[in-house]
Amino acid sequence: MRTAMLVVLAAALGIGVAAAQQNAERDADAAHAIQATPEEETILPDGEGRSETFAYCTVCHNTALIRRSRFSRQQWDGLMDWMAERHGMNPLEGEFRDTIVNYLAQHFGPSQAPARGRNPFLN
Repeated sequence: MRTAMLVVLAAALGIGVAAAQQNAERDADAAHAIQATPEEETILPDGEGRSETFAYCTVCHNTALIRRSRFSRQQWDGLMDWMAERHGMNPLEGEFRDTIVNYLAQHFGPSQAPARGRNPFLN
């Protein structure tokens, strides 16, 4: 009886390990497909600086990182220095830097609560 239970347990564990391996392989394939899909500039909102931002930023990372971020202009500006210092990004300077930082701050600035979601007594 005990041997039969051990055999059933071993089989169940084997099935569990196989399922986990299949899930990991599926997840890896999905991640690879996302990375392999080339992005186009049009994924970013239209505006002055979109081309510069897309061309400069996507050398190191995809636009998902940009699109999910919500920073103030000052934070975006500081992030340029941080990426240059910590990750070896070519430093951005002058008008080119201003163009990119302004674009990011305008389109990916801090989120505002919708009018219906704000409490007028707390403003």
